[in-house]
Order: sequence, then C-alpha cells, then structure tokens
Amino acid sequence: MGDTKQLAQTYTVVNNTQYDAGLFLIKRLELEPGMRVLDVGCGPGNLTSYLTDLVGEGGEVVGIDPSEERIALARETTTRDTGRKNPQFHVGRAEDLAQFPAASFDVVYCNSTLHWVADQPRALREFGRVLRAGGRLGVSGQSGDFVAAHERIQAAVLARTPYRDYDHGTAGAAPRFLTREQMGALLDLAGFGGGDRTFTTNKIFNSSGKTYGGVPVEMRPQAREEMIAEWDKLATKDGLMMELDLLVTVATKA
Repeated sequence: MGDTKQLAQTYTVVNNTQYDAGLFLIKRLELEPGMRVLDVGCGPGNLTSYLTDLVGEGGEVVGIDPSEERIALARETTTRDTGRKNPQFHVGRAEDLAQFPAASFDVVYCNSTLHWVADQPRALREFGRVLRAGGRLGVSGQSGDFVAAHERIQAAVLARTPYRDYDHGTAGAAPRFLTREQMGALLDLAGFGGGDRTFTTNKIFNSSGKTYGGVPVEMRPQAREEMIAEWDKLATKDGLMMELDLLVTVATKA
C-alpha cells in the first residue's frame, strides 16, 4: 500500500523511538554552525528542523525522502511552525543522489532508513560521492548482529504448519539490517576506507510489530493468535516492549 497524507501524519505521532535514536546519532556527528547537511530518509522533517537549528543561519540542511506525502508534510510543517525557508525538502532516494553535485555536503545523516534501501552498496557510494573530503557520514539502524525477540517469535510461528508453505521472502519489502562487519565492508567500497570510523551500540526498547510474511489474509487471524500466545509470555505490567540493539556508525571520508 502506498503512502498517504494520513499515514504521513500518523508517522509523526508514532516515531518517538526513531526520533530518540536520531538524537543519539546527531550527538556523535558533532555538528558545527555553517555546515551543509543532507538528511536521507527525512520523513516528515522533525529531525531535519532540529539539524537546521544546530547549523544555524550560516548553514544549510536538505532533507530527502521517497514519499511525496511525507515531503509535502515536511514543507507544510516547517513553513507553518518556523516561517523559514531552511531546511529544504526534496523527493529523492538514497540510491540516487544525482540532484546533488559531488563534494557538496559536510555531513550525510541517515537515521532508521538504510535497512529499507534495496541497493545498500550503491547508497553508500552515493553518500561518499556527495561528501567533501573530511566530511562525516552518520548511519543508525537495527544491528544485523542482533536478533530481536519479536523476530524470533515471527520466524518460529511462520515455520509452523500451515504457514511454512507460503513464500515469506517475497511477500513485500523486508528490512535488511547490516552487521558491523558488513557495514565496514560497504564503507571501504564507498570511499571511507582511509578515514576514521566508529561503531557504537545504542540499546533501546520498542513496542513489537506484528507481521505475517506471505501468509494469506484469511489465515492471518489464526497466525496472530499464535503470535500473541508467544508475545504474552514476554509481556510486563507496562505491556510488550522489545529490546533492540541499534548499530550507530560515524565514518569520515578520507
């Protein structure tokens, strides 16, 4: 299902976990006034506006997102709340930053986005291309070295009869979480091989998602009941909260 204005607005309400993760990454980028920053996967632009505050009037922040609805909401909200023209927002994808010249940014910021990108190596190469020498890349997303409890539950239930008879791998876009080793290899191929880099683990707690892979719609209520039975074993008085490890990467372009 495509994005809509209503979904874009809902995103601003339910993305507190992503917002906090974004702040964790921003602190490690050590932004300075006057910098030019690209926010990849900016969504409705709440963190983009925060980045703008950090770089000041002498700096510039550009946000891109593949969703036209989220970009429209970002433009509307920023103008309404601040009355300023900075930041700028454009529809765009991480894999294709051709609208930006080489070496045109001091920082590329990518929070809770890279795991949805189909061609991650190409995206990393594009990040390296648009960064100036000495520029910094910051990426945050779930660590591929960590398997969350809700992912184990989903995999276990979908491996049961009759759900295992369906192709869960092609049911729709699935996130691809990078391990620390995989991220390091992609950085080497994208022009970050000679620069400094740091990997940090950000441990967070998030409410679980309920996904059904390739299970037909009419069978999902049954699958849901089986997943709930497993989730209930992990529930606390505050509800069902899942521990996640985020891989936070900061790399400098040589």
